[in-house]
Amino acid sequence: METKNRETLWLGLACFFAGMCLGFLMAPIKKGISVSCGNNNRINKEK
Repeated sequence: METKNRETLWLGLACFFAGMCLGFLMAPIKKGISVSCGNNNRINKEK
């Protein structure tokens, strides 16, 4: 492999993995996962 092609390959891989890391950091899943239907129904126990 030529030096130019090897540098291009490493640059492409570095950009790909940097994008993956930034994507995981900026993803909304880091705020937690809520399993609900979203209609805010709550079951209150009577005391």
